[in-house]
Amino acid sequence: MNKIILIFIALFIISGCSYKPILINKKNDITFENISSENKSKINMILKKNLLERSGNTNKNSYNLYFSTKDEKEIVSSNENGDPTVFKIKIVTNYSLSQNDKIIFSNKIVKQVNYNNINDKFELLKYEESILDNLLRNISLEILTSITNLG
Repeated sequence: MNKIILIFIALFIISGCSYKPILINKKNDITFENISSENKSKINMILKKNLLERSGNTNKNSYNLYFSTKDEKEIVSSNENGDPTVFKIKIVTNYSLSQNDKIIFSNKIVKQVNYNNINDKFELLKYEESILDNLLRNISLEILTSITNLG
């Protein structure tokens, strides 16, 4: 009987705990007056969109952000016929944060993923787009985390 009561209490306590991701839906208390990039590539546009979605609307912490990205896709491994079997996508992001025309922080983020080749080229293209989207989301979260840790 005591074991049943202990199990019931343990289940009650465990069910009372809730897990919520910290940065997924949270609007930060920073605002970007201007987000500019080196060029108007697709990667830069996606990264800018991710940053704007997660920034808040306060005037308390207003910054200017400049970033540049470089993406590389390379073959890591090939089979005996010379056909690629493993690819690597690497994104290098350099960014600097300024406030009142004074650079207060700059950093470099490097993210990379290795993935296997898929025979269907359409599926491979969709898979690569999904990988890029996830990498850019992680980069934007890392940028926002580093900025919020400044203050």
